[in-house]
Amino acid sequence: MGGLQTIINVSNGLQIDRRKVVGVQVSRNEEPRITQTPTLNPWKFTVEVPVVFKYSDARALLESLDYSDRIYPEIITFSDNHKLNWMFAYQGQMNQSQINGITVQSFVGNQLTLTNLPSIASTKVLFKPNDLIQIGAAGVNPYPFTSVGTVLRGTGTTVVVTTNRPNIITASVVGNGIIVGNACQFNMFCTNMPTYKLTVGGYKKIGNIVYNNALIQFSDSFKLYEMVSLA
Repeated sequence: MGGLQTIINVSNGLQIDRRKVVGVQVSRNEEPRITQTPTLNPWKFTVEVPVVFKYSDARALLESLDYSDRIYPEIITFSDNHKLNWMFAYQGQMNQSQINGITVQSFVGNQLTLTNLPSIASTKVLFKPNDLIQIGAAGVNPYPFTSVGTVLRGTGTTVVVTTNRPNIITASVVGNGIIVGNACQFNMFCTNMPTYKLTVGGYKKIGNIVYNNALIQFSDSFKLYEMVSLA
């Protein structure tokens, strides 16, 4: 487990930023003009971390964070954090076996076409707005997309999901399966990598001997930015 994943697992607060790059100008006659710059629309998280780590138990964590610094990305997920994983929980009406059977027919722009759909009622909901969808097996394409609207099973052999951003995966995704909800992964790096302060306390006892220890307090929240690229 990497350092950022450990931070995610103990975090108790999360700020999400998926805003597009938009410019707003108001003319002299007060007519608004809005322009949007096409981007890869990366996910950005601000992760709050409570004072829970003892130095004696967290030296490997600190080494991992110091090594990664603001340079190396890490694949993370919120599935193991019971305080936050509900935020990305799947909202549709398919079970895991039915989800596992679905494959991608095409993904052009922000139109994701799925096939090999389950044999369920046409009125069943496959995805609700804000449901996360990841293309491919775990660790392959850790770039979640979200469904903009509600997608019903319907009666056809395919459904089209309008996603929050266009396809940013350069390799072919035809025939790939999908991962949904809080099982989805993100490829993130930390843009600020907080420093840490050691406060003497939280002594460690081994047998009848008490050893000095310290509690770790980070200087800031962790600001995570999705590592995305079309290159």
